[in-house]
Amino acid sequence: MSNRYFAALDVGGTKAEAVLFRETGEIVARVVDPAGTPFEIGAEGTLQNCKATLDELFAHADGPVEALYAAVASMQYYTEQFNAFFKKNFCARHVRVEGDGYCLISGKLGHADGASMVCGTGSALYLRYGDYQTHLGGGGHLIDSCGSGFTLGRYAIQAVLRAHDGSGERTLLTELLDAQAGTEMWCNLVEIYEKGRPYVASFAHNVFEARRRGDLVARGIFNTCAADLANVVWSAYRRIGGPFTLVLNGGIFRNFPEYARAVQALSPADVTFIFSDVPPIYGGAVEALYDAGLPATDAFRERFLADYE
Repeated sequence: MSNRYFAALDVGGTKAEAVLFRETGEIVARVVDPAGTPFEIGAEGTLQNCKATLDELFAHADGPVEALYAAVASMQYYTEQFNAFFKKNFCARHVRVEGDGYCLISGKLGHADGASMVCGTGSALYLRYGDYQTHLGGGGHLIDSCGSGFTLGRYAIQAVLRAHDGSGERTLLTELLDAQAGTEMWCNLVEIYEKGRPYVASFAHNVFEARRRGDLVARGIFNTCAADLANVVWSAYRRIGGPFTLVLNGGIFRNFPEYARAVQALSPADVTFIFSDVPPIYGGAVEALYDAGLPATDAFRERFLADYE
C-alpha cells in the first residue's frame, strides 16, 4: 500500500504543475514547468510540455500509479487528441484529462455538483451538474475572455491611447500605465505586440487602483467587465434552471475581492459565491482519488495541503 501512487497535473497559460502523492495525502514529488495552452503554442506543443513534466514526475514513483488526473486549459477543443496521447504515453490504471476548471469545483466541494469561475489572465465558468459538464466563456482572448485580466488590461491600454489622441476622456490610467511601462503607452505598441497576452494582462491592476482613486474611466471599465462576468453566471443559472454554488478562483478575484463582490451583486441572488482557499492542483488530486474510488477525507486534505506548503 505504501508504494501506491496517484498523480495530478494542472496546465494553464504560463505554468504547468504536477504532483505525485499517496492516498494519505503525502506529496512525494512536485514539478513546476513553463506551459502554454493549445491556442497559444498548438496542441502538439502543449502535449509535449505535458509529457516532459509528467515524465519527470513519474520518475519519482517506485510503484504503480493508480490514477492520473490532468486539468489542461482549452483541451476541450482537442478532446480526442489529448485523450489518445495521455492514454498512450502515461502508465496509470485510470487516466482522465479535461478542461482546467472542473477540478476547481472539487477543491472546495469534492466531486459534487457546482460551478467554478476562473478570472486570471483569462476567464471562464465551468459547470458540473450530475453527468452534465460544460463551460461558458473561455473562448480565448481573441474571441471571448470577458472580464479577465487580459480584457481589463486591454481596455486600460485602449483608454490611454484614446486619451492621447483626443478621442477619449482624460484618465488617471495614463499616468499609471506610463509608469509601469517606463515610457508613454503610445510609444509602447511594439512591446505590447511582442509580449502579447500576459503583458497586456499585467496592466489590469491599474484599473482597480485608478477606480479606488475616483477615476471615472477606470470605473466604467470595472463596471463593464463585472457585468460581463455576471452575465456568464446568469447564463449558467438559466442552463440548469436554478441556483448552484460557484467557486471563485484566479489572481484577479484573489487580489481584488471588490471585483468578485461586484460580480456577485449583479448575479442571481440565490447563487452561492465562495472563494477557493486551496491551490488548483489540490482539486486535481481529489479527482484522481475519485477515479480510483477513494474519498478525499479531511485527513487527506490536511496532509496534502501541509506538504504542499
